[in-house]
Amino acid sequence: MVYLAQSSTTLRNRKTNAKGLANELLVAAEFAKDPNLIVFTPIGAGPVDILVLNIKTGEYTAYDVKTQNYRKNGWKIIRARTGEQKRLGVKILNFDPESK
Repeated sequence: MVYLAQSSTTLRNRKTNAKGLANELLVAAEFAKDPNLIVFTPIGAGPVDILVLNIKTGEYTAYDVKTQNYRKNGWKIIRARTGEQKRLGVKILNFDPESK
């Protein structure tokens, strides 16, 4: 008898993940409009969603893209960096797709 692993991913989680990925791609597309930037989007789960290299200065910036969410009272929910992100110098980029 073969047992298949059951996925604990719910429909809500899949929708949330799809929305997050779509927003990461929108942010990467915005960065890509600047001809002085090279945009890398690492695949897979990790502390960095987007790496941006400025070809004029040689500096890079690492971003973790978060979809901006709001509390019931209308206040923004602020996401903090993990310890690993702090060590790596990753910046949190709160993206609000409604403002685009």
